[in-house]
Formats: sequence, structure tokens, C-alpha cells
Amino acid sequence: MLILKDLDDDGWHFATSRASRKGRELAANPQAALNFYWQQQGRQIRVAGGVVELSEAASVSDWHARPGADGSDNADWQLYALRPREIEFWQARHDRRHIRHRFGPESFS
Repeated sequence: MLILKDLDDDGWHFATSRASRKGRELAANPQAALNFYWQQQGRQIRVAGGVVELSEAASVSDWHARPGADGSDNADWQLYALRPREIEFWQARHDRRHIRHRFGPESFS
């Protein structure tokens, strides 16, 4: 589980250590999906696409902005951006005929 840090023209930002399992998997296969789920509303958003590493300066800034930051550096900390190729909105229904809206690459141009 990760925190969505920002959303801009670079993509949907999140961070983790490059040395973590998630960081190693992204290095080997830079593809991911983000899932946001609101159980009580029966809603979900799924965003899938390629992942790029953001700049070292952005990663350092993100590391220092974390709660409890002590001014130290973490050379393994990496800020990433997921660049969507697909976004799906999902709304649950009591009759189990859930509503899904999927947007692909043609929707983003």
C-alpha cells in the first residue's frame, strides 16, 4: 500500500525505496496499477500504465517532506509517476449489475 503523492502532467506520483521488493519489481517491469477503493460507497477507481522514475531532486524533496523527516538522506528513495493507459471507474449495485466505465489511450489524447 502506498500514498498517492501528487497528480500532474508527469502522471500519478508515488514513492518507495528502490531496494524494496516493489522497487526491484518496478526496475524489472515498469508497469503498475493503482487501486482506490471506498467500501462504504461501493466505489473503486483503477489506474494502470507504465511507470517512470522522477528526478533525483524530486525524490530527495519527497523524502524530506515525509512526516518525521530528520534531515538525513536516503539514496534508495525514489519518486515514481504512473502514466495511465487505462482508467476504470466502478460503482457497485445491490443487484450485482455493477456499473463500469473504462477509458483507454484514445481517451487521453
